[in-house]
Amino acid sequence: MPESEDFNAKLFIKLYSKIALALGVTSIPSSDVHAVPDTGRGDPSDIRPPLRSSLGYPGQNPEYLLAIYNPGQYVPASLNPDEDVDDRYALSVLLDVVPQFSWVFKQAAGTVSSNYRSILDNKQPPVVHLSPEEKKKLDDSLQTYDAYAEVYEEYYLKYLDALDALDSAKATYRNDRSKPVPSSLYRRLDKAEGDWIARGHREAVEAAVAVIAEYEAMEPALFWRKLQQRYAAGTQENSQSSEFQLVGYSPAYRDWFKDAGWTSFTFSQKDMDNQSRSDAIGVSGNLDLSYGIFRISGEGSYEKDSVYVKMDETELDFSCELMRVSLDRRWMNPLLFWSRAWRWAPSSPLYGTEFSSGGSIADAEPPQGAMTVIPTAVILSRNLRIRGRFEDTLVERMNLEIRANASVGIGPFSISGQFAMEEHSESVRGTIAADGIEAPDVQIIAMICEVLPKCPDPDSTLPWPN
Repeated sequence: MPESEDFNAKLFIKLYSKIALALGVTSIPSSDVHAVPDTGRGDPSDIRPPLRSSLGYPGQNPEYLLAIYNPGQYVPASLNPDEDVDDRYALSVLLDVVPQFSWVFKQAAGTVSSNYRSILDNKQPPVVHLSPEEKKKLDDSLQTYDAYAEVYEEYYLKYLDALDALDSAKATYRNDRSKPVPSSLYRRLDKAEGDWIARGHREAVEAAVAVIAEYEAMEPALFWRKLQQRYAAGTQENSQSSEFQLVGYSPAYRDWFKDAGWTSFTFSQKDMDNQSRSDAIGVSGNLDLSYGIFRISGEGSYEKDSVYVKMDETELDFSCELMRVSLDRRWMNPLLFWSRAWRWAPSSPLYGTEFSSGGSIADAEPPQGAMTVIPTAVILSRNLRIRGRFEDTLVERMNLEIRANASVGIGPFSISGQFAMEEHSESVRGTIAADGIEAPDVQIIAMICEVLPKCPDPDSTLPWPN
């Protein structure tokens, strides 16, 4: 859809594009490399891509897709997943989704846990074994990983916090040269990366993972038995005897509702005028031609009977705070999606199918399959404020819907909505007036997803059973 055709679509696209850039989930065009202030260091940090770990093999160049909600999903501060198994169940189910390959979040049919379990149940490994020297190298690498994995993750997340703050400031400066990037953000990132290397044992951990990725599946009987045990250990039951795979998160849930860890985000008229489109748009789907920036559902969620409402072009200023929450699936070995040491068993109902055909955002090649991406993080928003002028008839309609307990959203943000999982149901309301909108409560507005390679992709040089 050409941007000039519809203000509502253009606003959503530009808003998405800046959020993606602020989170480092989109490429910086080469023409934009110098659109940052000189740091006196020759700007090496502005030319090199940001260092972000991959779920898969070290040394690869992962691609990430930001799947933005339309609109967001509230999460209540009243949940206590540390002590209440039903709350753990509700959040794990919420975060176990597989998004389609789309920049606007759309849920695929399966879940991460069900797709992963299908590999465990339907795989066929090659007929291989490690030499004694390779076994020792693998054992040493596993010991190194076990010793340093937690501290590696701790300092990596601190590095990502610093990187998000810098990326957000850069994204604003590219569109508004009156708002330079503070030099303190560069210093903060340098310190965070130095701590990740020194205190997080980054080089040792990533070298160990490289060995594990290469060798671990070469002892199939032990490897697959460990994976089955790991999956079973991550299985829990809620009070209604429903099994689920626990999805963890960092920061901890209780910290989502504290003041630390949030990064400021703004979107102004200068962003509307100057923000370039994210490279994910077009490769990963298009907006419905009937799209309106407001979305309403009369039943309290957005599962049924949703309608879009367009608004006339006007100048708006968005401000909010964002938080990246990394997802943790202890029951899963993510290397499995990259491993070439398994294939579907010929007797399996999945024989001949693919999770993903493989693809590339940079090369404009959308992947096909039941699971083309895997969520690695969710993005939270709070303290949303939108300043501008809204028509009185629009405000009146939205307030009528809110008073009737409908869900109302604007772009990726919910103004009113509910959290409804099993026995827990809670409604939240923001406000809308002629001069602005406010939605202070915490909500999920996006998922960061790593694009998966071709999967399965068995290595033809390995000895496979006849």
